[in-house]
Amino acid sequence: MQQNSVIPSSFYRISLKAIIRNDKGEVLVNREDGRDHWSLPGGGWDHGETDIECLKRELFEEVGYTGELTAKPIATTREPMFMPTKKAWLLWIVYEVAPETMEFTVGEESDEIKFADPELFKNSESRSERLIYQFCAT
Repeated sequence: MQQNSVIPSSFYRISLKAIIRNDKGEVLVNREDGRDHWSLPGGGWDHGETDIECLKRELFEEVGYTGELTAKPIATTREPMFMPTKKAWLLWIVYEVAPETMEFTVGEESDEIKFADPELFKNSESRSERLIYQFCAT
């Protein structure tokens, strides 16, 4: 793996991602930072947090979620992604999340949120959208 930063390639930023499904089988996705692609809600796992604390914080920041939840890790990305903006490698840990309510709003770190059929992302040019398909298609 090519090293593109001063951070050794053996160090990763861990990002916890949430799969939240509605009763139609669609998954909650968001857009953030003016990007043109969709992603699963979630983000960086901070030191000192449990995985549930991280998921709750990230879901609040991105989709305005304030309730309780249960979560189970189900997958990781096979190949880390390089984030040029942070000059670091990123590894996703993906969780099936069961929220206590289905009340979501655009959070402070998102531009847009919606429920979408994962099949829409099957042939996307965006890696994060293809990962939505990979982890969520049934």
